[in-house]
Amino acid sequence: MNTKIIIIVGIILGALLVGSLVFKEKDNPQLESEQQEVQTSLAPQTNSEGAVEVEVTPNEISANSDSWQFKIVLNTHSVELDQDLTKLAFLKDSGGNEYLPLSWDGAPPGGHHREGVLTFRPVSPQPAFIELVIKDIDGIKERKFTWDLKQ
Repeated sequence: MNTKIIIIVGIILGALLVGSLVFKEKDNPQLESEQQEVQTSLAPQTNSEGAVEVEVTPNEISANSDSWQFKIVLNTHSVELDQDLTKLAFLKDSGGNEYLPLSWDGAPPGGHHREGVLTFRPVSPQPAFIELVIKDIDGIKERKFTWDLKQ
């Protein structure tokens, strides 16, 4: 009989502990903010037109960021990657406004594999979507990468 009481008390205490942890998570604004930040993370996108594959991953895109950063990876086996991405790329918002990049931090022009980060000023107020456009790589007029920002 004592064993059954101990088991029942243990189950009740365990349920209370789990319940209090769930309740605390709902009341924790920092945790809610972290969850919201995770929900607004944007997936990488790849364009494989022509002989150059371009992969773009948004790194820092939020209302609180000092800058908006996009990791860009270019891969090819037949084309020289000698473009200046700060002159070929721009960001476009849902209002049709265009923004030029501030900088490129990565591999210099040349070679068959390049990787780096293209940085822009943050767009404010935050638009419904953004589109990164990269022009004139391997004869492809425009490669467009679009992300919805409003959920």
